[in-house]
Amino acid sequence: MTPTLEFYDGNVDEMTAVYERVGDARSLDRFVAAIPPGCRVLDVGCGSGRDAARLLALGFDVLAVDGSAGMLERARTLHPELDGRLSRVALPASLPFPTGAFDAVMSWAMVMHLERDQLPVLFAEIARIVRPGGVFAYSVNTERPGRDADDRDASGRRFTCLPAVVWERLHAAAGFRTLWAEQTDDITGRPGIRWVTFLTTRE
Repeated sequence: MTPTLEFYDGNVDEMTAVYERVGDARSLDRFVAAIPPGCRVLDVGCGSGRDAARLLALGFDVLAVDGSAGMLERARTLHPELDGRLSRVALPASLPFPTGAFDAVMSWAMVMHLERDQLPVLFAEIARIVRPGGVFAYSVNTERPGRDADDRDASGRRFTCLPAVVWERLHAAAGFRTLWAEQTDDITGRPGIRWVTFLTTRE
């Protein structure tokens, strides 16, 4: 298990409290507005299940994956309606779904936990499971202070922080065209942390 996953498995209570209290509702609303009603959606890095549960309540056919067994167990407890829809996948492993299986994929605050050389593999794998014309939305850090030379914070979590233009090149190389992008400060007010959120379509 990577230090990043060890952190989440060892801090389930703390991270669940954060996830259930704080979320980027505006980006999720934008994602919902861009996809067909009732379509099939995958949440990659679902954490406590907050957003997957919301999409399910809105009538979408949602599946969700996360690398942390502890967070998945908490998601099952907090959101029992997700029973049978949650799977453990520790990226950058292949996603266990057929080609073109989803109309849309979302991934909030997860992609940045991979090493930079793993990112093209992940974007290509997401492109594989999204049908042409489908939607992929994700958020990642562009800046995050306090990382060491291996891009890890004091807790051992990896944060690959890249300029927005570099993130855009990565998803474009996998076949995604940007529909909308926004750079923001951290919604919890942590100083020095910057984000970019993308809404893209599979060409």
